[in-house]
Amino acid sequence: MKPFSSLFTKILFCFLLNLALVVGGLFCFFVFQARVDLHSLLGRQASDRLQIAASLISHDLNLGPKAQWPEILSRHKDIHQVDFALVTPDGSVFTSQGLSVPDQVITRVAAAHSQITKTKSSPLFSPSTSSDKHSEGTQKKTSDDLSDSRHARRGLHNKSARHGAEPRLMMQTKNPTRYWTGIWISVPPDGGKYMGAAMLLAASNSMTGKGFFFEPIPWVIAAAAVILISVLLWVPLVRHITKPLGRMTRAAENIAQGKFDIEIFEKRRDEIGRLSGAINHMTSRLRGFVTGQKRFLRDVAHELGSPIARIQFGLGILEQHVDKKNLERLADVTEDVTHMANLVNELLSFSRAEMNPENINPVPVELLPIVEKVARREGIVAEQIVIDIAPRTEVMAHPALLSRALANLVRNAVTYGGQAGPIHITARKEKTDVCIEVRDSGPGISEAMMDNIFEPFFRPETSRDRESGGTGLGLSIVKTCMEACGGSVSARNMEPRGFSVTLLLPDPI
Repeated sequence: MKPFSSLFTKILFCFLLNLALVVGGLFCFFVFQARVDLHSLLGRQASDRLQIAASLISHDLNLGPKAQWPEILSRHKDIHQVDFALVTPDGSVFTSQGLSVPDQVITRVAAAHSQITKTKSSPLFSPSTSSDKHSEGTQKKTSDDLSDSRHARRGLHNKSARHGAEPRLMMQTKNPTRYWTGIWISVPPDGGKYMGAAMLLAASNSMTGKGFFFEPIPWVIAAAAVILISVLLWVPLVRHITKPLGRMTRAAENIAQGKFDIEIFEKRRDEIGRLSGAINHMTSRLRGFVTGQKRFLRDVAHELGSPIARIQFGLGILEQHVDKKNLERLADVTEDVTHMANLVNELLSFSRAEMNPENINPVPVELLPIVEKVARREGIVAEQIVIDIAPRTEVMAHPALLSRALANLVRNAVTYGGQAGPIHITARKEKTDVCIEVRDSGPGISEAMMDNIFEPFFRPETSRDRESGGTGLGLSIVKTCMEACGGSVSARNMEPRGFSVTLLLPDPI
């Protein structure tokens, strides 16, 4: 059976597809997260982390001259494990050690800055500390300047967001791949002139920024929870469907092999329960049909036995009184009656083995003496047969049924392959069974007919027809005898020539 043809596999495929959709959704989030706002998707934790870092960096920048800004950014790089860069309104770029800001990032910052500077009412861009107050001298740059800077920094996010400006920058660059996030901060005056808002950029080659942009562990836990819930929901459902189907499949396979004593118990009211009931009803009908057919064959064979015997007796008397002119015609009639008698005898043998298998009690039987007795009874000379069976090899079987089965196999081998070479009868142990093989060197049969050779009255149209002596009951009798003994039978063609029939019987040990 192909793996994908089972219902369990198909439902399992749907389950895996569900998992793939969940994983795909998480993958899309990680891919496109650089284009969305962390604050709206991930809550305040990552946003507050970025805001706090921006506040500390802005504070340090206000305390130090511009020449020390790269050093300040490098120091915070070591603290937060991400690179930092500062883009001022006049286009100046300050970076931590080893960082280069691509032109596309600077262009994006400039576009955002031009948009946000249109909001003239923002205190950050119209600072309460006017330029004429700054002109009183740089010596007064202490508490007033820092107070204005901190006031502007506190109002930047809310004011800019209210006026439709972009409060943060999120983007990704290639060659090398870096993830960027930016936030507006205020910078100290330059030569007494207020500079306005600058973009503080945090960059990392990881989309999580090593936990600085956002913390992936909660999302991994959420994904694991989704997968666990899917498993808890889907697996019991799948097993609830496939387990009874597996039982019914095994029952149907046994029914196909002629075992009609199968009954399925499924206390369900759904389609599977109705299917089990239909199989039980079908099995009961088939058992009745097959039993009736076998009983009919037995009764017919029994009723024909006496008339055929009387006809044979009469033909024997007639043969002594007929003239030579009609003797040839009488021989043809005698041959037909003999063939009919053989058919009736085989029908009786077939029916006796089929009708009451429960009354047959297998016992340990020594195999070699039975095989030698069958060979002598069938008139096989020593050159025609090779017996390879260890002495004292025993099987669990009914002696008469085993002898009958072996006799049919040896007779077929002599008839269809005896002229091509010797007949081999071997026996070997396989785990808890004994395997008996009868092999000839004949032409074999077509592979297309292999499934039907154990059916009653089956005869191939070419080499194994009535003219060659077959009634079509030999192998069916073998099968019936083996099943009555608790064994099985199989057949196969040999390479390059030959035909093999294997009997499998329990080992009494």
